[in-house]
Amino acid sequence: MMFIAGGIGITPMLPMFLGARAAGERATLLYTGRSRSSMAFLDELDPHSDNLIVASDDQEGRPDFSELAANLDCGTQVYACGPEPMLAAVENAFAAADGMPVQVERFRPRARVFPPNNEFEVMCARSNQTVTVGSNETMLDALTKAGIATVSGCREGVCGSCEIAVLSGEPEHRDDVGAPDGRMYPCVSRSRTELIVVDV
Repeated sequence: MMFIAGGIGITPMLPMFLGARAAGERATLLYTGRSRSSMAFLDELDPHSDNLIVASDDQEGRPDFSELAANLDCGTQVYACGPEPMLAAVENAFAAADGMPVQVERFRPRARVFPPNNEFEVMCARSNQTVTVGSNETMLDALTKAGIATVSGCREGVCGSCEIAVLSGEPEHRDDVGAPDGRMYPCVSRSRTELIVVDV
């Protein structure tokens, strides 16, 4: 496993890295920041120096993510969190590296342009209800209003907590998590088809 943290991105990456190390996983943390004096948790990370790469702008300079991708074993799972320019550089560097999936955690959704919202129907297979999702509301809000409980967190498409299974229909993914096949995040994503069937 490779964990990449930039600045405040160390907050979620630190427990993941330490948890992986405690479980006996082969895990390395690359921690970047503007200066070592501004980088939190360096003392806590000191016992893991053999599996830690610190790259501060004022001392080591910015890391070369392409070089990092080229030197990792094929199949290494990569997790990254930090400012958007760093995440974009990580995604670009690893996009060309086969067998190295990157899981990115963002604090804010990327600015993107989507087509206008259309009204659609969502059939809830487990609760046997069909709910209309208006053009001015999210699917998550429509389900909640209809009394169909769905777990949620950020409501911005960056945390993945509201993930639901899609049984039929075609979701229009608007999240920043990267929904796996057959899944969607109803807090931001919509349906390309007039009817979508979900497992709730």
